[in-house]
Amino acid sequence: MDWRLAVFLGVLQGVTEFLPVSSSGHLVLAQHYLGFPDGGGAAPLFFDGMLHLGTLLALILYFGRELLAHLAQHDPQLAALEGNSSASFRWILVNNGLRLVFLVGVASLPAVVAVVLFGKQVRASFKDPQMVAVCLMILGIILAASDRLRPGKTDWKETTVWQALVVGCGQAASALLRGLSRSGITITAALLAGLERTWAVRFSFLMSLVASLGLGVVGIKEALADPTRSEWLTGEFVLLTLLATAISALVGYMSIGPLIRIVRSARLWWFSVYLWLVGLSVLLLEWCR
Repeated sequence: MDWRLAVFLGVLQGVTEFLPVSSSGHLVLAQHYLGFPDGGGAAPLFFDGMLHLGTLLALILYFGRELLAHLAQHDPQLAALEGNSSASFRWILVNNGLRLVFLVGVASLPAVVAVVLFGKQVRASFKDPQMVAVCLMILGIILAASDRLRPGKTDWKETTVWQALVVGCGQAASALLRGLSRSGITITAALLAGLERTWAVRFSFLMSLVASLGLGVVGIKEALADPTRSEWLTGEFVLLTLLATAISALVGYMSIGPLIRIVRSARLWWFSVYLWLVGLSVLLLEWCR
């Protein structure tokens, strides 16, 4: 891997992480066709995890102040107390924040269980472009079907535990298979569970904080446990990985606002057409090799 590939993969991660098209699936395909050190499966997993830490940083920076503004805007008590009673404001904010943390934690449990139980399948999914292609095409079908769902009315204050678990099961499926977009599956699951569309998008992005952190930790853990790491975990590889991570954070930060507006306003079947074209192209390419 040279610096040009590292830059390209960083940009690819930064753009695709926030669209329902599977950033991990795109990374697998790019690494497969453009050349990438195998490392027994640990190198791609480590690289993918580090790039997700980059977009995690972008999310934290972008949503830190935005989340506080959203809470205040949608809670009359917060709006009334803001500027009048800082102590009461902080108390209510902490309680609302704890509720969001609780919901995200509940929604993250299925993915944690899935990764713990099926860790080998997760590692194998980083080496199979045909499986990625099939998953992309399945994702296209799911997104197209989601357009026929009735808009939900449940906002963040009314979201129940079972609704969070439904969304979490979608995230668990995406954690096991590259090509099943985490954001695409969780947004669809949230709509199916009756969440209001804007809140469905926000909840999906909040869940990605835990998912990206988990991918980063798993990638680093696998790299340290790989007995062949001395063959690929060189100083040059680490520097190129850090470069790609920084670029994914920068591009991701600049892309969040525009991409959120696209996801919220565009029909998801638009992405389905793209996914079918990519999936079919990969399958044809693999069958002709």
